[in-house]
Amino acid sequence: MVNRTMVFLFVLALLMSCGANTEQKIIGEWKLDSAYYHYNQFNFSSDGWHQDERYNFLPTGETITSAVNSSIQNKYTIEDKHLNYYDEKGNLVNIYEILSLSEENMVLRVEKKPLFKGANQNRFEVRYFSKVN
Repeated sequence: MVNRTMVFLFVLALLMSCGANTEQKIIGEWKLDSAYYHYNQFNFSSDGWHQDERYNFLPTGETITSAVNSSIQNKYTIEDKHLNYYDEKGNLVNIYEILSLSEENMVLRVEKKPLFKGANQNRFEVRYFSKVN
């Protein structure tokens, strides 16, 4: 019985440390390098980003997004492998799946609403970031 309890506590601690590790890795300033857009069978990649878009994730659970001499501040949370963005009223506005996160690079995927009516539509965006600091 003691061995099972010890194994359970070890696995629980390991799972909790993985979440904290993700929260620690995301803190800092990130630069958007490129994006991949998919809509049904049409794809488009954008590299050599046309504007300097930066995301500063703060330890307070806030992020400051800056581009073209303007900025916006949002709340964020990380749950499992998802980055959740909230508006100024606290409403959930976007859920990004964290595909990859290291000390230097981050890849996020977000599902998008279809532009046209009808079934069987697939629209998403993948964003590639590099850490600034």
